[in-house]
Amino acid sequence: MGSSYPLDFPPKVSIVHVRTKHKRMVSVVPTVVLYVSSVPLNSARHRTNLDLFIVTYPKCGTTWTQHITYLILHDGVPLAPDQRMDVVWPHLEEVGNDFVRENATTNGYRLIKTHFSYNLTPKNPNAKYIYVTRNPKDCVVSFYHHTVGFPRHYDFAEGSFDTYFNLFLEGKVDSNDYFHFLREWLDHKDDTNVLFLRYETGRNDIRQYILQIAEFLGEEYPKRLLQDDERILKLVMEHSSLHSMQQNPRRWCSDRTGFTPFIRKGSIGGWKELLSEDQAKLLQQRLNQMFTQNELDFLGEHYH
Repeated sequence: MGSSYPLDFPPKVSIVHVRTKHKRMVSVVPTVVLYVSSVPLNSARHRTNLDLFIVTYPKCGTTWTQHITYLILHDGVPLAPDQRMDVVWPHLEEVGNDFVRENATTNGYRLIKTHFSYNLTPKNPNAKYIYVTRNPKDCVVSFYHHTVGFPRHYDFAEGSFDTYFNLFLEGKVDSNDYFHFLREWLDHKDDTNVLFLRYETGRNDIRQYILQIAEFLGEEYPKRLLQDDERILKLVMEHSSLHSMQQNPRRWCSDRTGFTPFIRKGSIGGWKELLSEDQAKLLQQRLNQMFTQNELDFLGEHYH
């Protein structure tokens, strides 16, 4: 990914409003320039920390994986009730370069969250990228609840799931087309500075998911997690549980009083609550068009 500092900057990005016959939706399309650090890592005068990106299509395990990684970096100590994840681990598209430069440093890493596609993500071989994918059926259901729950952002509180599903299928939601987004990142799953994670695998084996991330961060982290009868690992597992993260929800997002909580179910296969059989087939058709059988097998059973 890239060759040298400064980071390769993404193309211009702007917010556009997509109007449906019911409500307004918001989508990010390649057309305000957002920069990460352009300072060389080896500059004695302007030394920076190693950039660590969490990259996902929205509602694919972003906050969960951010919190796990934060816990690993902080020996299992979670965010305090009055702390905000978007301050210690800012969202690049929302805050831009200056905020990241001033606020995103922790334990040797500069923490950056993004929902940019691969082509828009700032790149550098010295940066590290943790990418998380989640199957599109669960993703679209979670994304719908997310969108309804932020009426000041999306004005979709009364929007129907069927309307939202069609927008998702057409790529007219945040981060655009799910399938092209995954296609771009899957092509780089074997890059040495990319850790490609599957949400479903992590939910089924949280211990291994945590250790994968720890190993990617550096060899000292798994050692610290496993010493003293795995004391720190147990803390990371405890504080990254769904029950724990549902406490003090303002750590993760703005107020959602009256709507489904930001940390909702985090389930696998929960799509059946809203998705019709025909809608599930349409998503599967897109998967079959965009990915080979071997790639779908790699992604897991929930992509079939």
